[in-house]
Amino acid sequence: MNEKVFRQSVLPLQRRMYAYALKLGLPPEDAADAVQETQLKLWRGREGIPDAPLLFQSYCLTTLRNECISHIRKRKLTDPLENAEKMPAEDYMESIEVDESRQSIDRIIDLLPKSQRNVIRLNTYGEMDVTEIASATGLSPANVRQLLSRGRKRLRQLLESISSKNK
Repeated sequence: MNEKVFRQSVLPLQRRMYAYALKLGLPPEDAADAVQETQLKLWRGREGIPDAPLLFQSYCLTTLRNECISHIRKRKLTDPLENAEKMPAEDYMESIEVDESRQSIDRIIDLLPKSQRNVIRLNTYGEMDVTEIASATGLSPANVRQLLSRGRKRLRQLLESISSKNK
């Protein structure tokens, strides 16, 4: 993959990648850093990137997700009290609760079968619609809709069972 093709493939994804990083819980400045780091990693490993547009997009978003996880881990190790000084206690506690909720939901999604898990992540985190997911995974759109429906239903069941245990 040469530079021109790489730019034509990656630059249109930049806004989606940034939104995805924000959705994963990174602050705006860290999200921008994660997107840049991801683009650099993609450039360095450009020979192993799939050529199909939707596979390329999925590959980019997966690489970004891994980069965001690294940023979150680094941030938690380096500055747990640094943010506490900058924001009121209520806001800090709320941000901790949001992070914990997001991690809990990710752990619950990990309990789903692989096909449901992948489709839900592409739809939710990757902001892909049914046809894009179908093209990226090689499944039919009807199969993708079915997997999304069953996966969401199973997530609701798991969340209800967890919440009933906590009462």
